[in-house]
Amino acid sequence: MSKKSDLLVRVRYLNPVPNPPFPPKLLNISTDINRLGEPSYLNHLAASTQLPMLVDSEMGMPLNLNAYEGVWDAQDQALNPTLDAGRVHHPIDIQLLAPFNPPPEVNGDSKPVVTTEVSWMRNNNYLTRKNNARRKEAAEAKADEVIDASEAAQIMAIERTFHDLHDQNPSDIRHPDKKKKGLRVVESYDILPDIDTWSNAYALVRFPERPSAATAINPAATASSPRLSKAILRPIREDEDQQMIEFYLPEEEDLSKLDQAYQRAVSPEQVDDIYRVSAEDPNDPVLETLFPHVHYDRIRMYEVLSSAPPTKEILLSFQENGDVDEQAPSEDTAEPPRKRRKGVYYHEINYKTLLRKTRAKRREEVAISADLWDKAIVGYRRPGEDEEEKRQQSTGKVADPNWASEELRRLRGGDNMAELQGEAIQDEDVELDEEARKIEAAVHREEVDED
Repeated sequence: MSKKSDLLVRVRYLNPVPNPPFPPKLLNISTDINRLGEPSYLNHLAASTQLPMLVDSEMGMPLNLNAYEGVWDAQDQALNPTLDAGRVHHPIDIQLLAPFNPPPEVNGDSKPVVTTEVSWMRNNNYLTRKNNARRKEAAEAKADEVIDASEAAQIMAIERTFHDLHDQNPSDIRHPDKKKKGLRVVESYDILPDIDTWSNAYALVRFPERPSAATAINPAATASSPRLSKAILRPIREDEDQQMIEFYLPEEEDLSKLDQAYQRAVSPEQVDDIYRVSAEDPNDPVLETLFPHVHYDRIRMYEVLSSAPPTKEILLSFQENGDVDEQAPSEDTAEPPRKRRKGVYYHEINYKTLLRKTRAKRREEVAISADLWDKAIVGYRRPGEDEEEKRQQSTGKVADPNWASEELRRLRGGDNMAELQGEAIQDEDVELDEEARKIEAAVHREEVDED
């Protein structure tokens, strides 16, 4: 019968054989009677039987010492009998009777045991008073050193670390771990904020698997790295507790057109005309001339498991000497590509998102309450004046040297207490390094040309 069958049929078979016509015969089988006397048959019985513990009122320790002679006359030989000097012990027993105190070994060498006798009745209050006295003495010793905890002093302490590090020879730097003292500094980089991209928002997205162009219709489709770098994640809010994200990719042959569309970004004033032409006929050839774009196809949908600001992740990019800035000049400018200063440029990550795949029927359920797109037209638009202002304000946090002072004035209601404390800030003692002088001179020349 198959294991998957749910029907069980039980059949009772009759036994019509009659009983034997003769009585049963007893056979005499010789056996060893000694095996019946082994106690192993009773092991299970002994293990399952609980033996009661009979203890007297004195819990096995006699408290009535009157039974021993001479107890009240300081003669306690009856309680503490002495060893019989005439008793002869076996040599093996003599070794066992001796106390065992093995000496400790350090690096293979035996050292004598140092014992410190501590009374078990030591007063804890005495120890507490002694520890408090030591703490008080240590606090008084630290109190002699006056530490300036003002806001200005903290700013000066931070600035001093940069100058101390700049004056230090990299070959003199040692690894803080004692086990890695042999390591030496090969090359040093200045850690600088990425001013060019500081106004952009970055997100760290973790996919359940490597993203690709595979779909339910074509599961073997692949995508190159340049194509994946142009992907678009479109968030869809299904409800208050769950968020979905759709993954879009362009065609492989449209990557060059996407770069051309970036160079031909439209102005904000043309957006209304583009929306009007697209609403009338999305396939109108005029739309391609008016708005350079590329078609994106929806690949799959993901479900957001978690989304929160990261606490440890940060974006770093290394810039070597003589590297050209990645931002290419526009067609209407004849300026040569700008070279960036050597260093490590950092940028904060705004969000960290964890995704997981969804079922194929899940999208049909989401389509009831959300606006889903199978295709998308993607182009570029230049930012407006209000957007440029917001980007400049965001970049000013790391590009404007006076931003911190202005922010402190705003928080203090018009006064910067750090600047008012002249004894802590001494700007005349601060010297700029060579790279900073070059940048300051370039900015000064640009201001003169504009005037």
